[in-house]
Amino acid sequence: MTAPDKYASLRKHIAAAAKASQFTYGYRRIWWSLRHAGVTVSEKVVRRLMTQDYIPVHGSKNKRKPTSSQGELIAAPPNVVQRNFHAKLPCQLWLTDISEFSAADGKLYLSAMIDCFDGKVIGAQTGRKPVME
Repeated sequence: MTAPDKYASLRKHIAAAAKASQFTYGYRRIWWSLRHAGVTVSEKVVRRLMTQDYIPVHGSKNKRKPTSSQGELIAAPPNVVQRNFHAKLPCQLWLTDISEFSAADGKLYLSAMIDCFDGKVIGAQTGRKPVME
């Protein structure tokens, strides 16, 4: 407990790197910047020291932007079904949904129309944009 802190100079470097990035760098990027500045240290040590010194990291974890209706605000449709997804006759209640799949050359969207009487697919459409036509 009375021994001097062997990471005192490293703590200063970490705090300076975090402040220079406006606290947007996590421990990996701070470790990388320290490494390229000539300071050899483990990522785990950087992470532990950042935790001990309460160095915050601000930033969004989710970088994805909405793919449909960017900027458009439309009212939600009325809830006609009331979560009762059963029909007594065919062609009485149809539902649809859009699913997103990752492909090698981008995203692919599947829109399927389902009859609630027997659960069979009435029609389906694929496309590069999440639009229902």
